[in-house]
Amino acid sequence: MGRRINRILLVVILLIALALRMRGITNPLLDDQAWRQADTASMATHMMGHLMDFPSVFIPQLNYDGVTPQSVELEFPFLPYLLAWSWTIFGWADFWGRLWSVALSLVTVAGIYDLGRNIFSDRVGLFAAAIYSLMPLSIYYGRVVMPEPMAQAWSIWALVMIWRWRNTQKERGIWKVGLVMAGAILAKLPQLMLFPVALLLGFWPLNDQRIGQLIRYSIIALIPPMIYYLWVHFSVASSSQFVSGILTGQVVNSTSLDWEILKNNIQHGFTELVLYLSGVGMLRILFFRSQARMALLTWGGISILYILVVCARIPLDYYLVPVLPLAALLCAYALDGIASLPGTAIGIVLLVLINKGSYTDLTPKYQWNQQYLSQAKWIKEHTAPSSILVLSDPPPMTFYYAQRIGFRLKTVDDEIPFKVLQQLQGNYLVRLPQSMQSEQFWKKVQNCYAEIGPGIFDIRETKVKVQTTIKR
Repeated sequence: MGRRINRILLVVILLIALALRMRGITNPLLDDQAWRQADTASMATHMMGHLMDFPSVFIPQLNYDGVTPQSVELEFPFLPYLLAWSWTIFGWADFWGRLWSVALSLVTVAGIYDLGRNIFSDRVGLFAAAIYSLMPLSIYYGRVVMPEPMAQAWSIWALVMIWRWRNTQKERGIWKVGLVMAGAILAKLPQLMLFPVALLLGFWPLNDQRIGQLIRYSIIALIPPMIYYLWVHFSVASSSQFVSGILTGQVVNSTSLDWEILKNNIQHGFTELVLYLSGVGMLRILFFRSQARMALLTWGGISILYILVVCARIPLDYYLVPVLPLAALLCAYALDGIASLPGTAIGIVLLVLINKGSYTDLTPKYQWNQQYLSQAKWIKEHTAPSSILVLSDPPPMTFYYAQRIGFRLKTVDDEIPFKVLQQLQGNYLVRLPQSMQSEQFWKKVQNCYAEIGPGIFDIRETKVKVQTTIKR
């Protein structure tokens, strides 16, 4: 009877998680983190028609910066590949990308329940699943077209499977467990921080029998990501090595620490109640008599180090997403310290408080600018498919929606537009919404080129009077 009730409660939690993540499900990929979402979807567009071209189909391609799609160094494109198949079968729509992400988020919720149930108790598993479902960062990034939902799903099940394998005492099957961890690292490189946690969950305390198993698991988990990341690293131009560029430029060589932004991201993404309960849960772990204690303490230490080293240098809140499962488990274990009946009642109240205000705090993330779609639609209808665009600013979403390729400008306040644009092989200059270029720049553009659409300038020819002025 108890197991049946737990299953019913888990289904209820999954339905609540689903309902929360359906907000903005039909939004175009123009809400918060539009850049990263459009990039992920753009990779899928270049896979269509080449889905069986292995292995080249797995080298990510983006619509910038050049007259042809550019190969780039990014994570293994699990989600773009699924999205390309979905578009091939059902037709193009942003909805499919979001639907895949929501489904993966629910897989993660189920995995957190399973891990909490097996390490602690059914009650902890249910609390952990509910808390993860309700945290603001989990809600928003559980429906974005980005690698995060896929990485979360692979990661939590990598830990679930290594713990299950350990407890079943099976000699075989370690290769399956290792491949799931490899999938997590391939999906998002920061998931590598869970590898030591998995080793401790599966093999601590170490003995002679487990050494061989540990070595086999490590080889299977690490070799595929090493091969893939080396392959794409040496297959693309140095300017397109994004993963290694972020590691060296924004983490290793960076000296700027954005503590205020980090603080705000943590407060709004986790809520103060979750942070408090996580601390209580970590203190309880110190006295937790289980072979999983060392793994959980290590997980906590690595997460803190990750926040201080990576998240403080990269002021984007989605870099905090890998820490969410641990926070949910620690919160749940903290609540489990209260006696069963009153503890359950108090836990429900706290869950309501965790979610209170989440919708208000998240509302700005769902907003998007219709002008991007209007411009892209005009470009699709009035320009040739082979047209090369020059965007006025770095955000690349227009390339995706206009189904064009081209270049992006940086700030060129002191430059003459004609001299800048003639260096590029572009056909049309697009004034993006909320462009950061100065008004003086745009006055020069209007003097040089004809505006043929909403913020669209034909840069193939200059106006006669401007040409005469330049010759003089």
